[in-house]
Amino acid sequence: MIFLCINKRKFSEAVTCVEAKRHNSSMKKNTPLCLLGSCLIFGANCYAADAAWRTEADKRIEEYRKAPLHVTVIDQQGKKVAGAEVRVAMTRHAFEFGSAVKVAAINDPKQEDYRQKILELFNSGTFENALKVKAWSGDFGPAVGPEATVQALHWTHENRIKIRGHAMTGNSIRRSSKAFVKLHEEGGKPAIMEAVMKSIDDKAAQTGFAIDEWDVVNHPVGIQRPGREAAGAGNSQPSGQVFGIEESIGWFERSRANLPEGRLYLNESGVLPSPEDDSPQVQKYLTWINHVNASGLLDGVGLQAHFRGDPDIISIEGRLNKIAAVGLPIRITEFTLNGSDEEKQGQFTREFMTLVFSHPSVVGFQCWGFWEGAIFQPEVAMFRKDWSAKPNGVVYQDLVFEKWWTDESGRTDRAGDYQTSAFLGEYEISVSTGGKTVMKTHILDKTGETLVIQLD
Repeated sequence: MIFLCINKRKFSEAVTCVEAKRHNSSMKKNTPLCLLGSCLIFGANCYAADAAWRTEADKRIEEYRKAPLHVTVIDQQGKKVAGAEVRVAMTRHAFEFGSAVKVAAINDPKQEDYRQKILELFNSGTFENALKVKAWSGDFGPAVGPEATVQALHWTHENRIKIRGHAMTGNSIRRSSKAFVKLHEEGGKPAIMEAVMKSIDDKAAQTGFAIDEWDVVNHPVGIQRPGREAAGAGNSQPSGQVFGIEESIGWFERSRANLPEGRLYLNESGVLPSPEDDSPQVQKYLTWINHVNASGLLDGVGLQAHFRGDPDIISIEGRLNKIAAVGLPIRITEFTLNGSDEEKQGQFTREFMTLVFSHPSVVGFQCWGFWEGAIFQPEVAMFRKDWSAKPNGVVYQDLVFEKWWTDESGRTDRAGDYQTSAFLGEYEISVSTGGKTVMKTHILDKTGETLVIQLD
C-alpha cells in the first residue's frame, strides 16, 4: 500500500497542513502535506506510482515539455557578470490546460468566485453549450444566446483565456435546433445544409476576434453510450443523422473560407474509453479522420474522454497512440470520470493527465466542467459547491502548478551564465546584484534561446 499526501498551491479551501521534512526524492524540502480529512491512499490496483509506464511518461515529459532556460548577465560595458542572483518564475504554461465553462456564470455579476477560479486554474477552455446549434439558435434562451456568448467571449479574451469553438455543427438532427428541425421537415437535406452554412458564417463573423480553433463537426460517428457502439460512419449514418462524410466536407470548406488561418478539428467520444483498440467506434472515427485529412482541411483531432468504472491506463495509451499515428495534433476535449469514489477520481486524474501531458502529439487537456455549481454532472467536478477541492482537484493543481511548474533561482557562474531545465511557457526573470534588480519577461519554447540581460 502506498500513502501519498499531495501539497496544495494557491488554494482558498480550509485544509490542515503540517510541515514535513523531505522524505523522498520527489518531494521538495519542507513540502507541506495537506490533509483533506485523510491522506489519499493508493493501493496496488489503483495508482501504480512506480509503474514502468509512468517512468517512461516522466521521461517523455522531460523531453517534450521542457527546454534549457539559459540566462546570460552582462554589465553596461557588455562584460559578463559572475555571481548575480537569478530567479526564473513561471507565469503561464505553453501547454493548454482548460475546462468547459458556462456563459451564464461568466456573465453573472454574483459569480465572481467562478470567474476568479477560471483565471487561477486555466489558460484555455470552451463554452459548454453556448456555441452549439441549439443555443446559438436561441432554443436555450437569451442567457446563452449569441449576444450573451459574445459578451462572455470578450471577458475570456481580455483575460487571455483561449476559447475553442465547440462546435460549428454536428450530424444529428435530433440534437439540432427547433428551427433546423423544421427546415429539415419542410425542405429536406438541401434546406438544412444551407442553414448550416449560414450558421458557420455567422459564428465565425461574431467570434472571429477571439476564436481561431473549432470543432467543425462534433460526434461525426455518433455518441457512444456504455454497452452500445455508435451505429455508423462512412457509407451509413447513425440513427438521427442526416449527413455523412461527403456532406460534412462542405462544412470544413466553409469554415476554412471564413477562417483561413484557423485550426479545424473533428471531435468524437467513445474512442479512448473504447473496450478494445479496434472497436467499431475507433475504426469509424479513423475513417472520418483519414477522409477529412486527405482533403487537406483537417488540422487536429479532438478526443472526448468520458470514463467510467476502472479504466486501464495502458489500454488507453494504446488507443491514443493509434490515433496519433495519423500525424495530427490531438486535443483532449472533454475529460471526466463518473462515479462516487472521489479518491479513485483523483488517482485516475493523475494517471490520465500524466499520460496526455507526456504524449508528443497532445497539445491540450480540457476537463468538462470543474465546479459542482456549474456543471452537467456534479459528481465529476473538481470543486464542491463551497469551493473546497475534491481529490481530483487537488491532483490537478499539484500537477499543473507544482510538479510541472518551474520557479527556481541560482547565481551566474564565472562566465556570467545561469541555466536550468524549465517547462515551456512564459516567465518573469529577475537578476539582482549590488542591491539592484532587473526584471524581464521571457517566453521559453523548444529552441531554448539564450536570454541576455543587461544590468542598469
